[in-house]
Amino acid sequence: MVTRSFALALTAGVLLPVCAYAQAGQNPAPMQVQQIGELNAWTVGALSRSNGALPEDIWARSDPAFLALAFDRLPAVYDSPATLALARRVLLSGAEPPRGGDADAAARERFEALGKMGAADELATMASGAGSASTDVAIAQYAAQAELARGQRAQACNRGRNAAVGEQVPPFLLRLRAYCAAVSGDRAAADLALELARAQNAADAWYTGAIAATGGAPGARPPAARYDNSLAVQLSIAGGLRPGPNPLANASTLALVALARNEQAPQPQRAQAAALAFRRGVISAQEVRTILAATPAEITQALPPIVVTLRQVTASPGSMEAATAIAGALRQSTAYADFAAVARFFKADIAALQNAPDAAAAVLFARAALAAGDAQLGQRLVASARQAGGDEAALAPLDAALVALTGARNDQGSMAMQRRIDRATAQQARAAARDVAILAALGAPLEGGTQTFLLANPPQGGARAESGAMLALASAVERGAIGEGALLAVAAIGEGGPARLDAESVERVIRALRGLRLEDEARRVAAEAILAGAPS
Repeated sequence: MVTRSFALALTAGVLLPVCAYAQAGQNPAPMQVQQIGELNAWTVGALSRSNGALPEDIWARSDPAFLALAFDRLPAVYDSPATLALARRVLLSGAEPPRGGDADAAARERFEALGKMGAADELATMASGAGSASTDVAIAQYAAQAELARGQRAQACNRGRNAAVGEQVPPFLLRLRAYCAAVSGDRAAADLALELARAQNAADAWYTGAIAATGGAPGARPPAARYDNSLAVQLSIAGGLRPGPNPLANASTLALVALARNEQAPQPQRAQAAALAFRRGVISAQEVRTILAATPAEITQALPPIVVTLRQVTASPGSMEAATAIAGALRQSTAYADFAAVARFFKADIAALQNAPDAAAAVLFARAALAAGDAQLGQRLVASARQAGGDEAALAPLDAALVALTGARNDQGSMAMQRRIDRATAQQARAAARDVAILAALGAPLEGGTQTFLLANPPQGGARAESGAMLALASAVERGAIGEGALLAVAAIGEGGPARLDAESVERVIRALRGLRLEDEARRVAAEAILAGAPS
């Protein structure tokens, strides 16, 4: 018994090892088990139908070659929680494969996109559900990288040994085999793998030095640690390599997960990696809090700022001191992605606060609750902020974001629009117009007064969504190609998220998502665009 959304194999009749890959901070969802026939790289997934998986026909109206391009256009890093949630949902949904063309090639791109995203836990779940085997080299590499990120060295090494290769072993597998041999004490095998890698220009001086340090080669001068990928992370830690300046500058998301979860990693770098991995949505708030809380008190240098705030909050939970510390952390987060990460990190602490330091902080906490996606808490805190005398010009966008999260049709939408218009200062008029346009895209009725306001105040600007992706998105909506459309919406929004886009682009993406029956995702995009504020 194995779940359809759980197992992995290529449709060419060859079973393949799927890459374990850690994603955005949530643990893999429980799976619904059902008996199935042949598993393949499309039907495998990490979501059940009752837990958010998209319908099984999401690829039925799409061309595999185009899907491969769409997968490849997905960002490696997501500054937008709403966009990340959309990408996760489509990538983790098992479904029937597209027909015609090279579906296997497109499936590999799907797994590579999950690898870039950093979804180690989900891909590991998918890999284990694939059962006995794995021979597709491309997917084997993604799987091994994810397993290394999770600290599953034995599984990664087995995958490297068992992957079916042709006459030439891929460079990554040679480096992996050298690492596996070195950590097991087999210097001869490590040297052989390195020699083969050098013959393919796949083993530079760093890998040679790191393998030598890991295998205990005499007289070797170890290089500085490298944290750009999960193999380099584990190799650096196994070899006892010391980090150089700015060691996380080029770290992939999988590398951050590997470093955060390895208890032998240098603590300052481990804390930094955990905070960054959480910001990118690939480990949970509880996990990162546990990692950061384990940082010894005597370590005060080279730590992410959130550690200091956490220490202040845990020293006096629910107190005014805790409230002041959280408000300070939120105010220091000028970029929306940073603000949303701090909001998610301290959401439970904010909910437990008895009072805010002042009315402005009360508004800030309400915004944080909404940025964390908690409409119920947000509603309570918006009301509290209003009772505390919070600035109505600052509260009106929160009213709009709350309506966006919960449903913008009929009277609620109309009232939120009107309040946004009435409370806007002259300098805020174009920003208010942007929010009104966003609510209209969700179905809030545009009446005479709001229409007049939009004509008189063109919505504040921002970047245009990439035109090719938007045109392709419109075509996907017309065909009812749900999976393809979701991918294109993510590509059109881009790495920076809806906060960077102009009103027209956001509106078109929202309407497209609704046309694809992705109503919840449309609401999240809308709420985030409003909460982030109008771009200049």
